[in-house]
Amino acid sequence: MNWKNKKVIITGGSSGIGAHLVSLFKEKEANIVFVGLEKDRVKKIAERENIKGITADLTKEEELTNFFKTAINYLGGLDVLVNNAGYVIAKPFEELSRSDFEKMFAINTIAPARLAQLALPYFRENKKGDIVNIGATGAYYAFDNGTAYSASKAALSIVSKNLVLEYRKENIRTFHIDPSWCTDTRNGNLGSPIPRKEDKLNPIDISNIILNVLEMNRRAFVPQMSIWGTKP
Repeated sequence: MNWKNKKVIITGGSSGIGAHLVSLFKEKEANIVFVGLEKDRVKKIAERENIKGITADLTKEEELTNFFKTAINYLGGLDVLVNNAGYVIAKPFEELSRSDFEKMFAINTIAPARLAQLALPYFRENKKGDIVNIGATGAYYAFDNGTAYSASKAALSIVSKNLVLEYRKENIRTFHIDPSWCTDTRNGNLGSPIPRKEDKLNPIDISNIILNVLEMNRRAFVPQMSIWGTKP
């Protein structure tokens, strides 16, 4: 695939997997707009890569729609949407509040679904388009303190399956990528960093796979795949 001048939107682009994706797409000479929650980190990545970065809280509908409109106006269209932004609240089941559940679903499920809805008219106009939803292997099973997170990622998996079912006939591909535990990210409680470990999964591992599957001939795609670390 020739990525030059392809129009790409990436959420959660100011750290972890998203930041690595931003760098990879920039190397390929794509046109990129990314969004992040932390203003200083968004500014740092935008200046480093010389691209458009936007600060927005995707759990808020007005900020989400304004971000998307700004990105589309800047790019002049859309070829690829990468729904990478995510958040983890790790608490024992009894300690989870209603707001914890609501926040997990708002960022991990509803935001990707809403952005996909907003992207569809532009993909139809192009007669093609690609959506990448970043899930988690934790969506398949229960793990300590993971109820709200796992539930929200399981719901995202169903969103992805329905996007595949309803839109692949229109040449709109949906790739659902489920990484296992990934270091060098900031998706812990309150956005706290998860330190990099060279023997564990790193964002570059996930980013390279995302780029590779997107470069498949349009007659083919991978609707869902898991990426596991060799060492658990």
